[in-house]
Amino acid sequence: MLRFLSILSMVFISLLFSSDTQGFIYREFTIQEIIDGSTNIAFGKIKSVDTKRMNAIIEVEEDLKGQKLDQIKLNIATGWYVRGSSPQKMIDLLKVGMPLIVFYQQTYVVEALGYFDGTWYRNRTRDPKGWWVFTHLCPYMERTFDGTTMEFREVIRAILAGERWVGAPEDALKILTLTGNTEAMPSDSPVPVPTNTVSYEYNAIRSVRKVGNRTMAYEATQDPALPGLDEVDILWLGHREIAYSGYLLNEVTEKKIKRFVENGGIVIVSGQDADREEPFGIGWLAGSLSGIERKPTQEFAVTEQGQKLFAEPNEVQPGQLYVDDTWTDWDGDFQVLATSNDGKDLVVGVRKHGKGLYIITSLRNDNQYTVERNRRLIENILHYAASQVQ
Repeated sequence: MLRFLSILSMVFISLLFSSDTQGFIYREFTIQEIIDGSTNIAFGKIKSVDTKRMNAIIEVEEDLKGQKLDQIKLNIATGWYVRGSSPQKMIDLLKVGMPLIVFYQQTYVVEALGYFDGTWYRNRTRDPKGWWVFTHLCPYMERTFDGTTMEFREVIRAILAGERWVGAPEDALKILTLTGNTEAMPSDSPVPVPTNTVSYEYNAIRSVRKVGNRTMAYEATQDPALPGLDEVDILWLGHREIAYSGYLLNEVTEKKIKRFVENGGIVIVSGQDADREEPFGIGWLAGSLSGIERKPTQEFAVTEQGQKLFAEPNEVQPGQLYVDDTWTDWDGDFQVLATSNDGKDLVVGVRKHGKGLYIITSLRNDNQYTVERNRRLIENILHYAASQVQ
């Protein structure tokens, strides 16, 4: 199943393609990330393969983003001998006439990711018209896409044309995440990048592939207007997307969220950043609730009503979560599943509205450590939300 995002900063993309960064192949990248990070997307086919000299020539047929090259010359002999990759393994996979896709970012050097029929590889060059150095195969990238080359080409064309939920099965549950508008720590980056939508939280969310027989399809947006919300089953409002040093949503978005829930949608709220001196609005919520500033804690108490949420599919006990600024003053229509501060603060609560419901949490999902601590409950929440979709 395919998952992809909206816009990614070039700061982060430089890490994706950087020749000094091998770590990118160890997490799942989305197709949209790769497209956004590419100055060129070349469609071509293998023109020749020389097994003795360990090289191959790609004849470029079209370029979907940049100026088209006539050919790409691959020097495969230079490849690394690492787990799952070697020059010999790469050359054995190439056949004359085989279609390929080459994503590359052209700056003062060219960094590239190539694809053919389930195989990803990486190469680079300083001269696009010279020899491109093959470095290694990227088996972990199969999590991004592993179909045929021609199928992948159609997917890329559809994404570039602005289509949403490309490749998602018809019966998939569609989960939209609002993320990337605050300084939550982005994945694989040493510093916060506000425009980077790829947070550790979002990667943890979209790691849940299936719930029962239903496939989970994911997309993220930085647009607080939430375009296309009517297509979605579940909306996840990411950590600090409601409030961070002030309230972040406008009246139009508030009304859209309430209407979404009333019509049967499910909204999951992943924490906030309260400021005692500047209370933020709750116009997005059909009910009463107040955000409150609290010190981080890992202690909480599960209510009788919350036993199932904290047990399926993962058992989550006190000391195994990371909770920060919480919620208080909730109204009587809330179903309280877990509390902290001797029952004064809401850690997880559910409130029905119309045909849908809100799932309110006080999870702190702002960096790799806290998200890892909260990952099991994130999965439980998605399982619970999926079971409530009508």
